[in-house]
Amino acid sequence: MPLTAIVGPHARPLGHRGSLMARCQAVGLPVASSCSGRGSCAKCLVQVVEGWEALVPMGDHEARVLARNGAAENERLACQARVRRVGTLIRITTGYW
Repeated sequence: MPLTAIVGPHARPLGHRGSLMARCQAVGLPVASSCSGRGSCAKCLVQVVEGWEALVPMGDHEARVLARNGAAENERLACQARVRRVGTLIRITTGYW
C-alpha cells in the first residue's frame, strides 16, 4: 500500500520512497518551502493523520525546528519526514491543499 495524501475529500497515492515533500511534488501536489527542503523554514509542515509509525523518527534538527515554530505533536516537516515502512498507509494533509 503506497503513501497517500488526503487532499480535501480525495486521496492520492504518492509512491513508496523518499521524503514526504519529494513524494508530493512527484505527483504534482505543491509543498511550501523557502529553504529548498533543508528543514529550516517549517513552511512544509504537514499533519500526519494516520501511519505515524511508518515514518523514520524525527531527528534533533527537525525536532528543534518544529518546537521553534509551535508545531502540534502530529505534525512533521515534509522535507525531513521519510517513509521507513513501505506497505503501511500514511495519511497526511496540510492547510493549503
